[in-house]
Amino acid sequence: MAEQPTEKFWKMVEDFDACMVTTRDGGKLRSRPMAPRVSRERSEILFITDRNSHKVDEVDADSQVACTFTSKNEYVAVSGTATVTQDRARIDEIWDAAAEAWMPQGKDSPDVAVLVIHPSQAEIWDVTSNKLTQAYEFAKAYLGDKPRPDTTENVKVSL
Repeated sequence: MAEQPTEKFWKMVEDFDACMVTTRDGGKLRSRPMAPRVSRERSEILFITDRNSHKVDEVDADSQVACTFTSKNEYVAVSGTATVTQDRARIDEIWDAAAEAWMPQGKDSPDVAVLVIHPSQAEIWDVTSNKLTQAYEFAKAYLGDKPRPDTTENVKVSL
């Protein structure tokens, strides 16, 4: 039986060390790299942040966000809403050495917060073929035997 799209989504995002988080700053979009932590139990993507950062102000003004995850052969685009919490249990849950590097004042600082993304939909692309198969598929498409190369699994996921 093939893996369910929702399960595949959560497995994929758990493997990423970083993603681009996009918020709306007035009429403009702003993206920045952040280190995700995943809570499958609550269907959330979490990030340690400074409560005084621009992204917190942007989320307060417009909770719609996007996250983009990329690696050599996997790509995930996520749309959802965001909230910010300073719940100490949530901070403890995802605090690690990487968070300490970005927040050297420590997890007990009053400026530490968690950006919580509640995904509503995602699209995943998983390059499933090896390099030889990819070259063959690109050649067939280039020569007109196919409308496009068949090298990637692509699926939209409602979350």
